[in-house]
Amino acid sequence: MSSEVPSSSRIMNFTLVETAAGPLVVCADSNYGGVWTWDPLRDVWQERPLAFACGGDPLAAQYPDAANDIHSVAAVMSGGRVVLAAGGDEQGVAFWDLESGELIRGARFDDPYLAAITEVRGEGSPLFVSATQYAEEILVWGPSAEAPVELLNEVGRIACLTASHGLGFSLAAAGGMDEGAAVWGLPAGGEVRTFDTDEKRVLAVSLTKLAGDPLLVAGIEDEIHVWSLADEHGDDPIHDPLTGHEDAVLAVDTAVIDERVLAVSGGDDATVRLWDLATGTQLGDTLIGHGGSVETVQTAILNGHHVALSAGRDGRINIWDLQAIAR
Repeated sequence: MSSEVPSSSRIMNFTLVETAAGPLVVCADSNYGGVWTWDPLRDVWQERPLAFACGGDPLAAQYPDAANDIHSVAAVMSGGRVVLAAGGDEQGVAFWDLESGELIRGARFDDPYLAAITEVRGEGSPLFVSATQYAEEILVWGPSAEAPVELLNEVGRIACLTASHGLGFSLAAAGGMDEGAAVWGLPAGGEVRTFDTDEKRVLAVSLTKLAGDPLLVAGIEDEIHVWSLADEHGDDPIHDPLTGHEDAVLAVDTAVIDERVLAVSGGDDATVRLWDLATGTQLGDTLIGHGGSVETVQTAILNGHHVALSAGRDGRINIWDLQAIAR
């Protein structure tokens, strides 16, 4: 299945949230720094006007033409509503009620700008994890107006985040432009592991579990590295890097299908690929269907099928049937 955002612009980032009406994909649209949603079961797009994040700042009157600058989004269900957390290259984190567009927690003009944000996926308390651009800190937020909890500061320039409740315990992981990758406990636990990447860029991270051990899966330039977080495995990846992408790996997510632990990756080479993490091999053919770089991927279950959603520069979301590819 495939569908294009009505603005025909680049999809910077998206997330999928399960609502009472079914799955909903929330997209950051680069054309005007706003948000669209897509109902994949009905193929319905909807533009989502949002109150200006900095509208409550005393400086807002000096900038009457200022508007939201949203490049990264995350969403959770909380109290029967979809809470959106988002920001961008020139805007700090703010929270909205997605349906009404009303602010739950605003931002200020002098807030540190957002590098990345993610919801904590899996069963557990609704939480967000964000990384700021210049303060070089990672913050944990609840879906309310309360102040965030600082997870760690001075972690270097962050390029990507992931977080999960589903590993038997809750973890967050981050990858940086020149600082390697790191994993922390949530909501305010200590550092679990760090991995040196010899100053190579980490542009995508995901967390999963294999044979009882939690894993960190990271896109490092044009390769995918897989580390165990168990101390007995040391700092070396569990097998050779996964290779095949002809340019940078920009997105990665994981899924478990028929007890096989899989990863899905998207790259600057406009391809999507499926990998078996136990063997370190690619499954099926390379998935071709985008007209530009694939900048975000997410696995999900739609209509009982394990799927991967991918999007990027061409403004198109593609849905791939992982169960068919993995056979």
